[in-house]
Amino acid sequence: MDRLLWSLLVSLTVAARSKEVKSNVLDKPQTDSVSGFALELLLNQQDTLLYNFREIQQELRELRKSISETQSNQQQLRSTLSNMTRTYYGYFPSCKAVPIKVSGKYNIRASESVSPFIGFCEQEKFEGGWLIIQQRSNGTLDFDRDWIDYRNGFGQVGEEVWIGLEQIHQMTTARACELLVELTDFDGTHKYARYSRFVIGSEAEQYRIRTLGTYSGTAGDAFGKHNEMMFTTRDRDNDKDKENCARQYNGGWWFKNCHIAFLHGPYVNNSGKKSGIFWYPFKNSWSGLSSSKMLIRPL
Repeated sequence: MDRLLWSLLVSLTVAARSKEVKSNVLDKPQTDSVSGFALELLLNQQDTLLYNFREIQQELRELRKSISETQSNQQQLRSTLSNMTRTYYGYFPSCKAVPIKVSGKYNIRASESVSPFIGFCEQEKFEGGWLIIQQRSNGTLDFDRDWIDYRNGFGQVGEEVWIGLEQIHQMTTARACELLVELTDFDGTHKYARYSRFVIGSEAEQYRIRTLGTYSGTAGDAFGKHNEMMFTTRDRDNDKDKENCARQYNGGWWFKNCHIAFLHGPYVNNSGKKSGIFWYPFKNSWSGLSSSKMLIRPL
């Protein structure tokens, strides 16, 4: 916005000066005093424009501050509402069962046979009711971990997080679920992939993808290539490659040999290399992504 206003100011000044020069060329009899008056008038106009420009800059700064404060207040309100809901209702079988459409942290319990946990519910996008099972946004969390960490989960709810294979297994087997994957590249382009069903098996099955439904979306069907694969970590090799894919690419995943989708690699902005956060059909290239979310919701 500042650049646009400055460009407009410069254009007006140049146009005015050009007009004066043209007038002087076509009207030779003009006296020096008239030319001097015109120049003084032009300079006064320029000073006025500069003053107005600075006033607009100040108004823009105040507007940005107001927007930031409003966003902060909204976030605090969301947090308060979700906390009140957790206190009043206890726990919910899924994010879809949460009665208020406010994104935030809620107590989730897949069934009476398992312990509740705190999960982050996305209640505003894609009609709401989604539980975030994986999130990456800034690279602060290391995803190059052993089997136990991937089974139990790691990170902070509401920030970078992996809720754990066991929780995902419990949630997807307690009731039929769909899967949503949200992706953003380093240019800010946002795309998504949605699968009509998603189920993973138990630890005895090495958390194999039992079911992956029909794809829809804009990011391309990369995850379909990993259907029926077991989960691999650097200390447990369940992939079909001759080497351990998790060791090769520094993160656990449902590798085949090795991947076309991989959201647990190092957080790097690169292109042409397979080490990073990838969803190959996103750009039909090995271009690293800046953020990813995996979310599930009961049908």
